[in-house]
Amino acid sequence: MAECVVVSLFLLSAAPMVFSQAVTGTISGAVKDSTGAVLPGVKIVLLNQETGISRTVQSDGAGRYFASSLSLGNFEVTAALEGFQTVVRSGIVLTVGREAVVDLVMTVGAVVQTVEIIGEAPVIETTSATVSGLVSAEQIRELPLNGRSLTDLTLLNPGVFYNRTSGNSPQDGMGPRLSINGGRQESNLYLMDGTVITDRNGGTSGVTGATLGVEAVREFRVLTHNYGAEYGRSSGGVISLITRSGTNQFHGSLYEFVRNDIFDAREFFNRGEGGKPPFRRNQFGASIGGPVVKDHVFFFANYEGMRQRETSSAVTTVPDADARRGLLPDRANPGQFRNVGVSPLIAPYLNNTALWPLPNENLFGDGTGRAIVNLSVPNNENFYMGRMDFRVSDNDTFYGRFIHNPSDRWRPRPMPTFVSLDEASNQYTTLSETHVFSATALNELRFAFNRNSRGVDTGPIVDYDPALDYNPGQGFGHIRFQESNTTSGLLTAIGAPSGRQFLSVGNVFQVSDTFSLVRGPHSLKFGINIERAQWNTNNLNLTRGEFFFNSLENLLAARPSRLDGAILNNKFGTRGTRNTLYGWFVQDDYRVRSNLTVNLGFRHEFQTNPYEVNGRSGNLRPVTAALPIVGPMVNLAKMNFAPRLGLAWDPTGSAKTSIRLGAGIYHNQVVAFPNSDPQSSDNFSINNPTTFPRFPANPPLSAKSQATSAWPLDTPTTIQYGLDVQRQLTSALTVRLGYVGSYGYNQTRTTQENIRIPQILPDGRKFWVATAPRYNPNYSNITMLQADTVNNYNALQATVQQALRAGLMFGASYTYGKAMSEADAERNRIVDNLGSFVSLDKDKPGLDYSRSAYDQRHAFVLNSQYMMPWDRYLDSRVAKAVLGGWGVKAVWQYGSGMPLTAQAGFDVSRKGQANTADRVSLVPGRSNNPVEGVTTGCFGGVIPAGQKLKSADRWFDPCAFTLPEAGFFGDVGRNTIDGPSYNTVSFTLEKKTRITESKILELRAEVFNLLNHASFGLPQIQLFGSTRAIAGNAATITFTTSSSRQIQLGAKLTF
Repeated sequence: MAECVVVSLFLLSAAPMVFSQAVTGTISGAVKDSTGAVLPGVKIVLLNQETGISRTVQSDGAGRYFASSLSLGNFEVTAALEGFQTVVRSGIVLTVGREAVVDLVMTVGAVVQTVEIIGEAPVIETTSATVSGLVSAEQIRELPLNGRSLTDLTLLNPGVFYNRTSGNSPQDGMGPRLSINGGRQESNLYLMDGTVITDRNGGTSGVTGATLGVEAVREFRVLTHNYGAEYGRSSGGVISLITRSGTNQFHGSLYEFVRNDIFDAREFFNRGEGGKPPFRRNQFGASIGGPVVKDHVFFFANYEGMRQRETSSAVTTVPDADARRGLLPDRANPGQFRNVGVSPLIAPYLNNTALWPLPNENLFGDGTGRAIVNLSVPNNENFYMGRMDFRVSDNDTFYGRFIHNPSDRWRPRPMPTFVSLDEASNQYTTLSETHVFSATALNELRFAFNRNSRGVDTGPIVDYDPALDYNPGQGFGHIRFQESNTTSGLLTAIGAPSGRQFLSVGNVFQVSDTFSLVRGPHSLKFGINIERAQWNTNNLNLTRGEFFFNSLENLLAARPSRLDGAILNNKFGTRGTRNTLYGWFVQDDYRVRSNLTVNLGFRHEFQTNPYEVNGRSGNLRPVTAALPIVGPMVNLAKMNFAPRLGLAWDPTGSAKTSIRLGAGIYHNQVVAFPNSDPQSSDNFSINNPTTFPRFPANPPLSAKSQATSAWPLDTPTTIQYGLDVQRQLTSALTVRLGYVGSYGYNQTRTTQENIRIPQILPDGRKFWVATAPRYNPNYSNITMLQADTVNNYNALQATVQQALRAGLMFGASYTYGKAMSEADAERNRIVDNLGSFVSLDKDKPGLDYSRSAYDQRHAFVLNSQYMMPWDRYLDSRVAKAVLGGWGVKAVWQYGSGMPLTAQAGFDVSRKGQANTADRVSLVPGRSNNPVEGVTTGCFGGVIPAGQKLKSADRWFDPCAFTLPEAGFFGDVGRNTIDGPSYNTVSFTLEKKTRITESKILELRAEVFNLLNHASFGLPQIQLFGSTRAIAGNAATITFTTSSSRQIQLGAKLTF
């Protein structure tokens, strides 16, 4: 293996440094005379009409010409050859990643005679097998966007959807979780101007969850399948954003968008008499760009600000008034109470109704009830962008771009009497130089520096007695129920385990270079990329501590099941992780014939083993060891070879039909690493603690927790394959029908390694005794990152695209797919419909093979724009001002529900596994997907009979499930229950008024969720408490994934 590494390093040093992420476009074609004979030696001039920058190439012996790495914009192509009339073809729009095929026919005549042709190049992709979709400038700036978040427009492409059930936090990534063709969130790659801007959690947004920059981004392309070897690092989709640059004319805009609760419908769960909670949102900004020196120096700048003040309604589950007096319903005698008493240790917490409110809605009949708590939540975000472009000479161009995106917000805790102040800052800097050596060779050099910071500070918003602190002087701690961080099958968590619990600053340095060479029918690229990452974190987690309770009765008795905390020696909370990623590739797009192109590629990339700069890193191996081995956190695989193959065939030679197929291997580089601390750990975990409500004076050594990874750790790998057919039906209408598939192996998961040692029964089943020893008596919990699971995805996808004709433009996409997996995330909490899932059996991941958390069977998206047709009939200025310029825009999104797993709510198997809930068993004769009909009723009416299912009051029937015998696994599989679907329509009414020839005033009224349809969030999936009684709120839903109907008014002046 060492020899292979040496060979790879030699190749890295020998090849030009190349990381050819498409930020430009290509124009190619063939030149023939009127008889069809090829014409070599034709001089081809390609002029960008926006900037005046041109490129000159020459047709080869077969009449072919090829010009890559062209700046985006409107192009004019001129062909000249002695003895033939000059041909000028205009109207060619070059977009990111596009290869426009412009074939030219020349007629015998004098060179001074010119034949002018106006018309776009064919829109069918006949030279590449890459499956991708363009989000154009018109779509970015015209379609209704809730929050004006750019990445929402990725959903216009088939196979792309959000896991909308997921929350967001700085630790786990903010914004919705984007899945492309069944892939994980962390498998996606975000590029801006060709450089990586993906953070460690697979996203890019600030704390508001939005990706601003509508006025700063020219367009972007979403590569979903079968892309070439120039793309690496990730195995999912690629989102390539291109920023705007200045042109030879001054252009700019001023804009503001306003939202107010007086325009909005009431939220679905806001059923009280107090009216709609206050809501104010202002989004405003300006942009300007133009020439500094005509044809040579250009600039562009944009600022956007967002200010939001919203009162958020949280639906919580709390102890009712009787429970706070020690009275619980007697299930054996309906209508009667058992007096279980209230410990004086817990009474001060229960009696503080400012911190822990009483129910103000329905009671569940088990000692709990629903409380709706309102909280004012401010959000602020700013976006700054500046770019300069230089034409140094005819053969050299250069640009520099800087973006700064700071944001902050209040994020309610599950019990919103506590909030987290989230802060984030994204800074992206890119420098790029392109040099043309000749008509067949050019080079692109890029340098980028990105800096991301994330922080969380948590505290109460009401006064309380400091004597309630578990750890004196550290602030109010955390009370959690049954292993759930939000609402368990019992009660909503209250408090917070930490104050300033998380601060992360990441610096990423990137150097890349693209060398392109044309040799006859071969368009070649060679290269490498280097990416140096520095991640500095200060995590003071658990300094306030958190006590876990597994039943309401145990809460009233002040009998916690576990205490997690951290001692005050926080010097080891600071970490500085360093590592470097290297990659090199070769790509050859071989034009076998004029109507057949083969895409051949090969890529190799690897990372150095990450280490901690202060020697505070290690790996616990084996997991039974007393101490970690000091050194790298993980031993990453190095032999990550990725061949790619594609074929594009135009069977008719008319550029109206394309049959494309491709296959390739794609690696997903792991970028977040667990660390086994070789020093003494700050954190501890104690089962069945006896010191509530205080920390123990000296936590025992055996209570330490550790995180580690498999050694070595294989690289997650995905094999992609697909076939599609494109057809241009009219000059404006195209359709695509295709199959996409993938198979992933070495996919990551996190396991709990230090469970109790089971007994193996004669029938092969595992049985756990509550007093059984753990595998490693030196620690309490040991989490391990492993790469040993599989997944697969198969889908039929269809798209229809109508370019602008007679004022109408539309696009529609449909996906019918199926995603299967054994695990769905490196850290399971980042996908909320996993609940607190970890592997059923840490040694047998195959037992969890089932529908993926990203399995959305049906998805449909329609977007349309229509300008009213009567403008051409308006003659007077008044008529044009009043009746002209009206248009409507709309987006309809539908997605079927993603699957859920019914859970016990506590450690019924007695494995001693932290932060997880076991599976349940199925009642004989019942379906494991009980979402149709009505409830059957169980547990003495706690779950009443006859309740309609697939509603917020009861999504599925909990009575279909029961608890297994203590010490055993439940028999219900993972992800058997269909979750709620998503269905929303956004609509815009627009009026554009031309003030002068160059100034346009645009007024917009945008309606989000036009039909006011409630798309529900996750139901409560943890069903039982440790007393084996069912929870009254089992399978209920307390939030929506779509807003109520909201109206946004906007004004924009462009010039």
